[in-house]
Formats: sequence, C-alpha cells, structure tokens
Amino acid sequence: MHQGYIFGIGLSKTGTHTLNECLNILGYKSIHFPDPALMTARAFDQALQGYNAATDISVAAYFDVLDRKYPGSKFVLTKRALEPWLDSVEDHRQRRAHELTNRDCPKAVVREKIYGTRGFDRKTFARAYDTHLARVRAYFSQRTDDLLELSLCRSTDWQPLCDFLDAPVPAAPIPWLNRTAA
Repeated sequence: MHQGYIFGIGLSKTGTHTLNECLNILGYKSIHFPDPALMTARAFDQALQGYNAATDISVAAYFDVLDRKYPGSKFVLTKRALEPWLDSVEDHRQRRAHELTNRDCPKAVVREKIYGTRGFDRKTFARAYDTHLARVRAYFSQRTDDLLELSLCRSTDWQPLCDFLDAPVPAAPIPWLNRTAA
C-alpha cells in the first residue's frame, strides 16, 4: 500500500465523497474537503494533521503546491461527463447561494480560485472544468505513475484504484455517495 499522501484532486461533484470513502475503506485516514481557510492560507500541515489522504476542491485548488510540499504523493483526478456534472454543480451552488454574500467565506474563496467566479454560470464552469483537467494532465504529463484519472460516477470496479495504490481489492462494493436522484 502506498505510504505517502493521497490527494483526490477532482472538482466537487465528480465523486470526491465516494473517493474519500474508498480511501478510508482501503485503510487510509482521509478527510473530505479539508478546511478551506487553512488550505487558502497554505497551512497544509495543520489542515491535514492526522490524515494521510484528502479530497475535494480545497485540495484540487492546490494540487501543484501539495505535490511540491509532499514529494512522493499520489493524485487521483476524479472526473465526470460534463453535462451531468454541470447539472449537479448548478444544484449544489443553488443550495449554497448564501456563501455569495460573505466576501470572506473560505469556501467561496476556494471556489473562486477554481472557477473564477462565486456565482454559477454554465459556460464559465464548463470552461473551468476543462481548464482544470488540462492543467492537471499537463502538470503530470512527465509523471503518469503519480496520477490516476478515475470516473467513480459509473464505475463499480476497485481494480484501477487498488492497482494505483498497490492495495488489495476489498470484498465490499465501491460505495456510491451523494448520488443524484434520477
């Protein structure tokens, strides 16, 4: 089993909760959405204290900095088909509209870093999603063994994640958390 940090660097609503639970099942101590105030302040040691894995947008926003700070880490880029992702993010943003009014909201600051805006705009978010994927792929283009691209929204196969982390395949099925209602 990989001994360094594991960072889930997919954007919100790409299966980050599911990845977090998978990492916990595999024996890592994983935190979903580490404190964005600490991440924004780059107080990573404090945000990650007691954990060896972390997932979600507060991690995705700083994947390159985390890679330099924690050499030997592994990175999992969760992804999802664009249109269903946009629908899910739009619903998520509507439920979190109150964050728009607080200028200092750490969650909103991290989202603004990724998306370039606090409010939801379909074209802006689609562009940010594509930009994030391209940026991650370019960053790891010479180190493909350190990055796994994974679509957990439809997969029930542990094998790619377990092979990447050199971990045994659990008997239990992959959990599917935060499933969007049909």
